[in-house]
Amino acid sequence: MQEMWKTFFSSGSFIPHGHCYLWHTPLVWLHLASDSIIALAYFSIPITLVYFISKRQDLPFDWIFALFGAFLVACGITHIFEVWTLWHPTYWLSGTMKAITALISFATAILLVDLMPQALALPSPAQLESTNRLLESEIVDHQLAQAALQKAQVELEILLEQRTEELKSQAQKLEQVLSELNQARSQLIPSPEMSFFRQLLTELPHHIHNPIHFICGNLTYVREYVDSLLELVNLYQDKYPHPLPTIQKKISDIDLDFIKEDLPQILISLTIAADRLIGIVQSLRTGSRLDAADIKIADLHESMDSILKMLSSRLTPKQGSCHIEVIKEYGNLPKIECYLGAINQVFITIIGNAIEALEENSHSESVAASQPDPPNIKIATKLLENEQVEIRISNNGPEITESVMKQLFNPFFTTKPVGKQGIGLGLALSHAIITVTHQGELQCISAPGKGAEFIIKIPISLQ
Repeated sequence: MQEMWKTFFSSGSFIPHGHCYLWHTPLVWLHLASDSIIALAYFSIPITLVYFISKRQDLPFDWIFALFGAFLVACGITHIFEVWTLWHPTYWLSGTMKAITALISFATAILLVDLMPQALALPSPAQLESTNRLLESEIVDHQLAQAALQKAQVELEILLEQRTEELKSQAQKLEQVLSELNQARSQLIPSPEMSFFRQLLTELPHHIHNPIHFICGNLTYVREYVDSLLELVNLYQDKYPHPLPTIQKKISDIDLDFIKEDLPQILISLTIAADRLIGIVQSLRTGSRLDAADIKIADLHESMDSILKMLSSRLTPKQGSCHIEVIKEYGNLPKIECYLGAINQVFITIIGNAIEALEENSHSESVAASQPDPPNIKIATKLLENEQVEIRISNNGPEITESVMKQLFNPFFTTKPVGKQGIGLGLALSHAIITVTHQGELQCISAPGKGAEFIIKIPISLQ
């Protein structure tokens, strides 16, 4: 083994390559310079490849570059040995290096064949350019969508401002009408001038009707517009969850999530307020509806039962209040001629006021403790001898004071605090419906500890 290694590194009986060139100086220098330059080139190329691999760590098969660099290094060493053997004939060592180079080159060639399908699968420059164009097109579409969203937000703000101004304008008109009504209030005298009040009831619905229905009509369109714009905003946020920084800042500044949550609630509140105004106008129209076409033959017991069923939710117990019992003592009444809608309005007003009085009474612990009987409303009917029917509606709530009793049927008189529902027309309208429209009687009696009782007398026939 020692002799083999000695033979491997020794020149033995071989002669250097220089003898083959007859030590011709120009020829020796030619081979020396050529092999040296080739070796330097082979050594520099792997250094460049290593630098390239270190900077491009995203390459899918960087190992082939390392293998190719090893092949170049081996080739460079063989050329170094070409220079060395010009003077030192260690041909065994030189041949071994060439064999190593051959193995590396053969392995590289085999692996290149196996790698070729993967290399061919890489996108071409034309494909990359096409992909870039598609990405640029998507970016443009994204920017257009963002611009459309900004435009929609601006239009939404403008639309809300316009609708708000319109609603404010209509509200001012309503306030003006109510101001005129309050001015008329001071000129109304309860009983003798009831004919003037009837004329007022006839004219008021016409003046208030158009502004209120203008508000209701616009609220429908506002809801549609707002729903459409909010759907657009939600669709944009679903498709483009990461908008541009400027849009993100704008969304944060205007608190878009709060607007999307609060705006529908505002519209609902406006709709409820408008519906309440329509209810007031309808009450006015009911009180002023005097044409003969509305006269009907009616069963008052059936009407009363329908009204009680309609008000049943207010009669059931709620938190902080007791159940209100309804006691019926119906007599044998014939069907009568009447303006049924107006009569129903009278029943609703009187029973509704009784429910409110009993509810307020139950909220007072001291009053509730001193009251032996549970809250109740008693409805009694009977036929009188003078071709009239009598309806008595009483409750065991608090008494009505003498000062309130004097103004009970005055227009716009109310005992409710400012801001609560009611403007003092309910009982005034009821009094006009019974005494003027039906030529009957409506009175109220009250005594301490006995609550209040309303007595209605109307003729069987309006002829």
